[in-house]
Amino acid sequence: MLRSLSLTAAMAAIVLPAAAGTNFTAKLTTPVDSSERVIAAKALWNCDGDTCVAELNRRTVTVRTCKKVASEVGALAAFSTAEESLSEEDLAKCNKAAKD
Repeated sequence: MLRSLSLTAAMAAIVLPAAAGTNFTAKLTTPVDSSERVIAAKALWNCDGDTCVAELNRRTVTVRTCKKVASEVGALAAFSTAEESLSEEDLAKCNKAAKD
């Protein structure tokens, strides 16, 4: 019994962190007039002013994900997590997909 409990606890320690999402932030070039909710990149983005935030089931910032967000909310001034952000070059690639 004790062995199976220890094994279950060890498995939970491995699986649970992998299931947690990462907070992403998209800074808009044109602020929204009022709070909005937008679905992009398989996540619900809460936008207020010049900032949209969402928890995504991925860890790294990519141009591909940025394009999905920009296509729904418009051009972005920045796209990041707490650990990393897109370079100016990658942000320019992302904004090619931005809605008008």
